[in-house]
Amino acid sequence: MMIHYPAIFKFAGQDELIYIASQSSFEQHYQLQQPYFTPEDLLIDATGQAYLLHQLTQHHSSLPALAKRFEQPELTALVQAHFFALAQSCVVKIQAPSITALFELLVDTDNE
Repeated sequence: MMIHYPAIFKFAGQDELIYIASQSSFEQHYQLQQPYFTPEDLLIDATGQAYLLHQLTQHHSSLPALAKRFEQPELTALVQAHFFALAQSCVVKIQAPSITALFELLVDTDNE
């Protein structure tokens, strides 16, 4: 399986998400975060497939995927929790027609 961008980093025990636009963006963030990954940290791609971050390598082309595949309602809840953690109002209204569109709502909340 290959990662389909955009994607998000979801760190265990944290509601804030990091938007990853492309493989080059992944490589930049991966290098910065790698020493801090735990076995529960995830990379979730535009298809909803989750990958274990501590098993990824910077030069990935084919990765072992987690058994878990997130459906859009679950991902919407994650994005809502992200905005709630940032003290945004009306998080219940956060909806999107696709996973990609949902992830793109995160662009302005990250320093990308």
